[in-house]
Amino acid sequence: MITYAQTETLVYDLKVSGKIIGTVTAKKSVQGNFVTYLSDTDAKISFLGSTQIKTIMKVVFENGKLYESDYKFYKNNKIKEESSITSKNGKYIIIHDGKTSLVYEPIYASSIILPFYKPKDNEKIFEEVEGYFKSIKLVNNKSFQLLDPKSSHKDKYIYENGKMEYCLVNNTLVDFEMVLQTKYYSQNINKI
Repeated sequence: MITYAQTETLVYDLKVSGKIIGTVTAKKSVQGNFVTYLSDTDAKISFLGSTQIKTIMKVVFENGKLYESDYKFYKNNKIKEESSITSKNGKYIIIHDGKTSLVYEPIYASSIILPFYKPKDNEKIFEEVEGYFKSIKLVNNKSFQLLDPKSSHKDKYIYENGKMEYCLVNNTLVDFEMVLQTKYYSQNINKI
């Protein structure tokens, strides 16, 4: 039996205060009932010295629902934060930096899918790292805000042709921008 894996890749410039500090690579791979999303951030921040930042996230959806997730955050090659989600007996078990929490409702959309998926107004998006839902507020037909119930932060997303072109993530210390490098968009279909 021949199966096909379809893979899309988007590469973003990661900016702080208008300056490129690194890249974010987002990949979506579809194989049968499984959709795997990978996100890899590699950046260098110069703020009171130089800091190398790397994040790696892998999230798997099965039949449209989140199945499992794994996240690691490195600062100067040392792990600083990690999180995992596993689906078991109709609930999700979230382990974030050694602390366990549970979610009892199905998860159909999470933050890692946003480069490839333009959400609808009032849709809930699950934040995989800390394990809670955020909500969507549509601004116009091309943009929306992702609202965090735990803070006043409002992240901004702009879409063109169903792909995220721009994102502004509000953070306590510094705001991050992601700008799509259109020349690096790729789509492949491979026999497996």
